[in-house]
Amino acid sequence: MSFAQRISNTNLFRKVFYFFPVQLIFVHLKNNPILMTIWAIIVGINSSLISEKYGVPFLFLSPEYMGEVSFISYGIIGFSFGGFIMAFNISSYVTNGHRFPFIATLSKPFLKYCLNNIFWTGSLLLIYIINTSDFLINEEGCSLGQTIIFLSSFLVGVFIMIFLNGLYFIGTNKDLEKLSGGKYQTVKKPKAVTINAVLHKKVAWENFFNADREWRVETYLSNPLRVGIARSIDHYDQSMLKQVFEQNHLNAALFEIIVFISLIGLSFGSSIPYFTIPAGASLALLLTMFVMITSAIHSWFRGWAPAVMIILFLCFNFASKYEFFSPHSKAFGLNYETKPAQVNKELLNQNSNPENCKKDIQHTLSILEKWKKKNQVNDQLPKMIFINTTGGGMRSALWSFYAMQQCDSILNGRLLEQTQLISGSSGGLIGLSYLRELMLRKKRGEIKNLYAKYFAEDMAKDILNKIAFTLTVNDVIFKFQTFEDNGFQYKIDRGYAFEEQLNENTHGYMNRRLYEYYKPEAEAEIPMLIVNPTIINNGKRMIISPQPTSYMTYIAPNKNISNDYLQENIEFKRVFKDQGADDLKFTTALRMSSTFPYVMPLVYLPSEPELKVMDAGLSDNYGVKNSIKFLYTFKDWIKENTSGIIFIQIRDSEKQPETEIAPTKSFVKNFSAPVQSVYKNLFLMQDYDHDQLIQFAGEWFDNKIDVIDMVLENTEEKQLSLSWHLTESEKKITYNSINRTDNQHAIQKLRRLLK
Repeated sequence: MSFAQRISNTNLFRKVFYFFPVQLIFVHLKNNPILMTIWAIIVGINSSLISEKYGVPFLFLSPEYMGEVSFISYGIIGFSFGGFIMAFNISSYVTNGHRFPFIATLSKPFLKYCLNNIFWTGSLLLIYIINTSDFLINEEGCSLGQTIIFLSSFLVGVFIMIFLNGLYFIGTNKDLEKLSGGKYQTVKKPKAVTINAVLHKKVAWENFFNADREWRVETYLSNPLRVGIARSIDHYDQSMLKQVFEQNHLNAALFEIIVFISLIGLSFGSSIPYFTIPAGASLALLLTMFVMITSAIHSWFRGWAPAVMIILFLCFNFASKYEFFSPHSKAFGLNYETKPAQVNKELLNQNSNPENCKKDIQHTLSILEKWKKKNQVNDQLPKMIFINTTGGGMRSALWSFYAMQQCDSILNGRLLEQTQLISGSSGGLIGLSYLRELMLRKKRGEIKNLYAKYFAEDMAKDILNKIAFTLTVNDVIFKFQTFEDNGFQYKIDRGYAFEEQLNENTHGYMNRRLYEYYKPEAEAEIPMLIVNPTIINNGKRMIISPQPTSYMTYIAPNKNISNDYLQENIEFKRVFKDQGADDLKFTTALRMSSTFPYVMPLVYLPSEPELKVMDAGLSDNYGVKNSIKFLYTFKDWIKENTSGIIFIQIRDSEKQPETEIAPTKSFVKNFSAPVQSVYKNLFLMQDYDHDQLIQFAGEWFDNKIDVIDMVLENTEEKQLSLSWHLTESEKKITYNSINRTDNQHAIQKLRRLLK
């Protein structure tokens, strides 16, 4: 290669490398780790690389507004993206503007900076458009035309936000010439001056990544289609240059105030449907505010900004210990104003004393007699059914409801009538609770058709949007609002939002107190249902039932065994009788059983010490322990009065997954493998325990036990999200799972057993 060609190539390389948009790529990577992290989070969510299993990407890819995905919902998402883009540029400008002082000499310096920062903001929009197009067409089944309409709405929203901000900054931002009153006029300098100074200087490759305060720039985008030459600032007054940046920062502060006020306004307006914007938009707004806060801290403290942010975090962490700053989520209907329940050894002993156990057994025996009376035909002993259902968010709620609804329809109502006990966790228990409620209303003549398809569709309605919206505009900042229930005041949080949305989706049918199910269960109109959230203080299980069920906590002494038993279960009704246990909202009981970490808040109960409860699946995902304990307690009656037991297990995945072939893993994956293995195999290990319990039951229960699985189509290739939102394709898979060969065989087996 000739000397002239080398010079030409070097010239081209320098023009590209010292192009302002290229330098902004490097300056962000070097100096803005927080800003880049937030950018990566949004990109990761939109690309389904972050929290896909929990459905978070749906908040952006399939936004809901007023209960539907629409042109308006995508427009709102676009508007929020536009706000984030402006916040990103403002924060970048505040942090990095001084490193490129030549922009102070340009007209409309901030807008010029935004234009040259196109890589980060443009790539964000491009990634969203690509991923949303793929999602709408392949997951939601939208046509190309509908997809284009939705994305056009998104881009219009982005444009409106950027246009409005552009008008503001055009009117308020001043460049060096305006601030100086015309003292500094634009002077056209020879193009070769700056370039020659660089080209005639040998620069090692490491010096391209300039560590000095001022970064070298030769050219910049003066408008989308024109490249300008960066002018020297040597002859400008440095104090005037500084004034340009400070004035621009002041104008940007108004944007920060507007974002903060918007979040507060949305928080107070969260009960108004029109204010409940798509959760993805509120999440983008929250990230926008975080960007603005970090920008403001950097603007004030500069080099001390990281230390200040650490101090603020430590202060926040300290303040969060006090309920005034971080109010606890409570069980609605309970009395937190009276003396808390004293959870000690004495109370737990009373909770499961033999006398209470005998009384409760006699009470339940009367229920069993009524169950037998309604199910016995021509002196033929009936089969008793126990339904155990899995947790798993919306997929399990829909599958559990639909599978049992279809089976009961095929069996002419005999399935639910012969069911004695329903147990499980999370979404599955919600689905069966709704089916049981409809059964009750059908008997009372309040609904006509228990098997109508639209009831199943109720279980497929989104809840995640309301949870995420409340999290972003309410829980993260401060819980301002309260509501009244049963004469007591409670803070509004995402737990409240979950219950409100669930009630809305189910026509308010389950908006009941715990005691309202006492009589229907006691008269054997409907099956008994036990909710058993996990107490995280000690790993025990809270047994919540409208019936007295101390036998579920009692461990009978055995003359052949000498052991200091641990009591695993606590009976909710007796422990909290003075705090109004019977008045507990039933949806709150379901929420406690469905409290997946971080998605919904832990529930604090009125006790001393304060018990905290969460997802039932942590200790018993299928509720098999409840069924076995119930069967053991009443084994003699069940042996004499039934022709056997049927355990129906509603599963959201295969019972025996294939053993994975372990690929070669990186150091990080090998390091995290033990923890991931425990979490991944948690429910599989429960399956092993449950099968052993049922196997052992065959030793002490002298009658027939049949176990029937109803399995959701949920494979590694097409995993349904563990979320409170389902896509259209996921709904179709769930409905079609009833047609699986093994599920059809299970239905036929039920037919034979119940004939």
